[in-house]
Amino acid sequence: MQCVFSLNRPLDIESLLKELTKDERNNPVSFPNGARIGHIHLRVTNLERSVRFYHEKLGLDIIGDLPSVGAAFLSVGGYHHHIGMNTWHSQDGKPHRRGEAGPENFTIGLPDQASIDALATQLGSSVTARDQERLTVVDPDGIEIVMRKRLTY
Repeated sequence: MQCVFSLNRPLDIESLLKELTKDERNNPVSFPNGARIGHIHLRVTNLERSVRFYHEKLGLDIIGDLPSVGAAFLSVGGYHHHIGMNTWHSQDGKPHRRGEAGPENFTIGLPDQASIDALATQLGSSVTARDQERLTVVDPDGIEIVMRKRLTY
């Protein structure tokens, strides 16, 4: 197992905002069309349960499982991590509820329709919604995960 660690520093918001052009400051958008996020970090209430869900149910590889520090990192294809999770302020707490701070949902892009169909079969009754293009499950902390065919730009 190989873990990649980096320094974590508080975000310098003022410096970040200075990077915006005048037009960007005056015409904010929620998220640029076509932008993609490389990874997401989740606050979970039970690290072992969440690692098991993302590994066994969704098939992500465990890149780093560090229960002594309350964090884990999972990915596909050998990437350092697509999903990071921790229990730093949430161990044994209540699952996420809509309207609270934190992600309510996120989307995972799969290579093709066959991958979606195979995952739907594997997940069985865990699937909360399904149509021709996507399927949805909810993780143990109430975060909705939508799996769909990877978009191309």
